[in-house]
Amino acid sequence: SRGRKWQTEEGRAIIKQIVVKKVPQWTGGLRDWQATVITWILDGEDVLRITATGEGKSALFAVPIL
Repeated sequence: SRGRKWQTEEGRAIIKQIVVKKVPQWTGGLRDWQATVITWILDGEDVLRITATGEGKSALFAVPIL
């Protein structure tokens, strides 16, 4: 559908490749839920995500900047 280019398997794969290349010290890469939420952000959707401390919310802000 229009405007949802990141919410595809190809889009998710590209995001994960970017993280591996740009943040090599992050050996575990993105968690599946992080990759999903990042696709929503990159496709322009409004997102509110509540998780515990240390679960990776900062990645939701940082990865789209990469």
